[in-house]
Amino acid sequence: MIIGTVSPNREPVVRLRVRGPSGDVVEVDAVVDTGYTGALVLPHTVVAALGLYWLSGGTAVLADGSSNQIDYYESELEWGQQLRPVIAMCIGSGALLGMQLLDGHRLTVNGTPGGAVEIVPHP
Repeated sequence: MIIGTVSPNREPVVRLRVRGPSGDVVEVDAVVDTGYTGALVLPHTVVAALGLYWLSGGTAVLADGSSNQIDYYESELEWGQQLRPVIAMCIGSGALLGMQLLDGHRLTVNGTPGGAVEIVPHP
């Protein structure tokens, strides 16, 4: 189970542990974004701190319709009790958890600021 809370701005936020190739770990507070179909977005600071390996670059169309240059990196995510390889998109200054990681899981959000956020496996 992955747990978090709803922020004062009513964003569901969970704390994730991301691991780099040297074994270093950084904790990030990621907004659960059900409109993002990918897995994970990490800020440049986390990518640099972990020394993540670059995979490729490209252009992404964001929710506001703008196009941005982005890069993809190899990472590992502590997901439940397991390490899970994840291709992370690097853009902006915040972290997002997307629908790809929620596949096979149930997301429960109490929408009140301070409310509980839970991600649990769903068979």
